[in-house]
Amino acid sequence: MTSETEKARAFLWELQAQVARATGLEHLAETSDWKERLLETGRQMPDVPEDVLQRAVELGTTPQEHWPPCGPDEPFWGYSMIHSLADRLEKSFPPDSFTRPVLGMLATGEINAVTLLAPDSQAHLVVFENELFNFANLFSKAVALAMPYKGSAAEGVAFSVDTDEVRRHLRDSPEAVHRFRDVVLAYLLHGRPSRARPYIPSQIVRVMGAILRDGMELFVLGHEYGHVMEEHVADRRTPRRMLGTEDAGVTEVAWMWEQEGVADLIGWNLCLMAMSERFGPSLPHAGVELFFSACEVLERAVFLLMTGGDDPRPGPSTHPPTGLRRHIVREHAKQQLGEDATPLLQLGAAIQEIVDVLWEQTAPVITELHRQGAVPDARWTANR
Repeated sequence: MTSETEKARAFLWELQAQVARATGLEHLAETSDWKERLLETGRQMPDVPEDVLQRAVELGTTPQEHWPPCGPDEPFWGYSMIHSLADRLEKSFPPDSFTRPVLGMLATGEINAVTLLAPDSQAHLVVFENELFNFANLFSKAVALAMPYKGSAAEGVAFSVDTDEVRRHLRDSPEAVHRFRDVVLAYLLHGRPSRARPYIPSQIVRVMGAILRDGMELFVLGHEYGHVMEEHVADRRTPRRMLGTEDAGVTEVAWMWEQEGVADLIGWNLCLMAMSERFGPSLPHAGVELFFSACEVLERAVFLLMTGGDDPRPGPSTHPPTGLRRHIVREHAKQQLGEDATPLLQLGAAIQEIVDVLWEQTAPVITELHRQGAVPDARWTANR
């Protein structure tokens, strides 16, 4: 470990300690019994034998030897999620060809990861929104619920992404609309997707939701790996406010839009490499498309709640407009796969349409909340 990396990790831990003090959760990682909490949650899920659950929890709460240390105020579940994703992305890398950046979580108000520069260090911190994983899980489950399916786990399942069939399904069974609306409002108003009402869908829906979620999360991390692999140089450095931290000393690194586009393409490639052997290319791409749709939903939701308008203009985000990012990735898929890209692109477009249908039934609720004077959680406005 280099001294630069040590400085960067110490800075991350100090920021996390500030958040812990501000929220009254000092040393949460040390004092919480994560295993028991995970077991308690897992026992609510049907069809999971106790011995399987025990093994899964033991694996999920034991750091791998090659992982960096977990900070004293860093939630272990988030630390484990990030480094497990990193392992999956790096599985295809040649040995010793890549140095993992310093990774962590803070309240950023950005679904995209944010790159920070530690004081007196040239090492970058890749910081994820601390509610990203909760949101990705609940958002993907709601979208999976919106897709009607035929068959069974034993015989095979066929999901439909036809927009007309989805609309009929939502009219007959509106649970997906309620779940989608619930998680978007919980995140928008409270900054905590976990404020949404808990539920356990069928195993089939859970599996599809988990596949879409994996694509979302691997793409986000793969995008940041793209910046590291290409050795991108910062376009500019600006002060950044992190909720719960002191304003001084937090500097964000911003990349040129061309660099962001390159990082998206590398992130897409890495996501497909990590998932395609098991699922083929279409489902990982659907997860990437779902990530873009999630960004659009939150952009629209924040803008609608703040202004009452439904056409957000590009704000101060360091990333290009989401529509442009989606277009670049789709064009890249065509170039990489040729005619084989057709089913992949069709599924990606269908995912976008399904989210748009769910948004149509959520936007009026946010419009009414705006009329009543509701405001977004502070994380969404801290850097506006």
